[in-house]
Amino acid sequence: MTHPALPRPFANLLTLALLATLAATLTLAGCASEPTATDTGSLRTVDNCDTNIAADVPTFYKDWFRCVDIQLSGSNVVIKTIGLPPHKSYYYGEGHSNYTDFDYSRGSEYRPNPNLLSDQNITLTLPLNPKPRGVTITTGLVDGTAGSHFQEYKMGAAGVALDSVVMFNPLAAPGDDIEDEKYTFDNYNGHPAGTTYHYHTNTPGPLEVLKRMGLTTSTTPGSAAMEVFGVMCDGTLIMGCTEADGSAPDSAGFDAQNGHVHDIKDKSGAVLLAGRYHTHVCPTQFKNHRFTPEIQYYDSCSIN
Repeated sequence: MTHPALPRPFANLLTLALLATLAATLTLAGCASEPTATDTGSLRTVDNCDTNIAADVPTFYKDWFRCVDIQLSGSNVVIKTIGLPPHKSYYYGEGHSNYTDFDYSRGSEYRPNPNLLSDQNITLTLPLNPKPRGVTITTGLVDGTAGSHFQEYKMGAAGVALDSVVMFNPLAAPGDDIEDEKYTFDNYNGHPAGTTYHYHTNTPGPLEVLKRMGLTTSTTPGSAAMEVFGVMCDGTLIMGCTEADGSAPDSAGFDAQNGHVHDIKDKSGAVLLAGRYHTHVCPTQFKNHRFTPEIQYYDSCSIN
């Protein structure tokens, strides 16, 4: 398929990009083999992906995640993912069951980047009770520039979404701009860096997990009855226009990345995570920060 040439904002992407050689199947500990991006068999979805979660992990991780392996290890929750999106994407490449054409109807600025996704081998180790750094997250810290402060999340993989897709921080590599890169997002607001497909912002992918749980009927960000997207490597949760119980957030206490601290409760009122810092990605209501958090709130971040 021939696509129009990329405009100047994507010049840096072109110089970095090589079409990926797609990897062979990886096997997670305790999981059956997952399909790789070269597999043209059945469509990968949240209903048929392999999910292996131990019974003793906290309810939030046990009930709210799909397509992952989650185990409790001492005082840590360990999440393993191969990161293949359980939905369609242009970045699977033609011939794959999950491939779909890039959607140019969104505007003339939209163009795919030259990469194709492939499976990964990512382990996220989260403390059960993360320790705050004591940082006050101000507009001076949340500046959208990579490398400007030591408390930024690392570049590359920095979290995992409910649907097993990797989450990155909101920063583009030096020389690029996330406001340009967003035009390479597919219809799930994802794209690959190298072969690592990831999200930077709100997305229907995790909402499809919530729909499967019966917690929402809509999977459109901004209109779902409940919007929870995932967790960053330090234990910070990423939500959308609602709290985990479906209620509207109290934005009066938001910091510069739409973050605040309170008990995370489900619809029944049960506390899933006590006193947990989390941010809200809701561009329709909270326009000052439209992406994943930039500044790490808790002191430990283990992802490899």
